[in-house]
Amino acid sequence: MLRIYIKTYNSLLLNQMIQQLKNNPKLKTLVNFTLLPAKYKNFVVKKSPHVFGRSKEKYYLKTYSCVIIFKYIRKKDLISLFKLVRLFKYREGLGFKFIIF
Repeated sequence: MLRIYIKTYNSLLLNQMIQQLKNNPKLKTLVNFTLLPAKYKNFVVKKSPHVFGRSKEKYYLKTYSCVIIFKYIRKKDLISLFKLVRLFKYREGLGFKFIIF
């Protein structure tokens, strides 16, 4: 069994990756997807060092996560998965974590 955890700050990249895995005929029957809820991280930054509490800017960072579970995996399926990930156009924006058990 193989689990792949994917984290990104761009939900469109995550959706494109999931669509590519769904459209792949070799991996279509092996894969289960679980989208995890988005996490927010809030930041407050002072605009000026001289004004104490009145001028603040608020920012937030939204993290999207997904778990992809392969029911059973063969060496041939694993190689085709790595080829698909390698050929994905925007893989730099995705964080992958592979767990095999």
